[in-house]
Amino acid sequence: MSRVQVRTFVRSGEEFLPVGEALRYEGDCYYVAGAVSLIIDESEVLGTDLWDDVNWLWPLVVQALDECRRTGLGRRGFPDQPISFKAELVWAGNVLVTVSDGEGINRSAVAPVDELYQVVAREGLNFFNELQRLCPANEDGLEERELLASWLAPGE
Repeated sequence: MSRVQVRTFVRSGEEFLPVGEALRYEGDCYYVAGAVSLIIDESEVLGTDLWDDVNWLWPLVVQALDECRRTGLGRRGFPDQPISFKAELVWAGNVLVTVSDGEGINRSAVAPVDELYQVVAREGLNFFNELQRLCPANEDGLEERELLASWLAPGE
């Protein structure tokens, strides 16, 4: 079983639908309400309780992880909340992912670097494709798509 699981949800009323199951998005496509669920070793680091504009959440996750790949540490803040997403290379082949608001929210888990980037890349690309389907005029994530594609092994 995979140690890293990622899913994306869009908010419809009071419920969250997997992005691939949403038939349409009725809201403002510049602010797509939703969530990214990131589970590492059965510990949910990100989830629907930390929902925001998912078309802004995905780029911040990708940017923080990309910065971690390049420098060993990446951090970004949520679009409209005092929540920080941090990724840090802690020892060879492992990344510590932390989500915190400095008060009541403090979640962290360690993931194998290769698996983390492969799983995030596949789900991130899937999300941006689904966003294009739901909101054809939305061009969010063009730079992030290129980064995500570069993380995948050849042939994926």
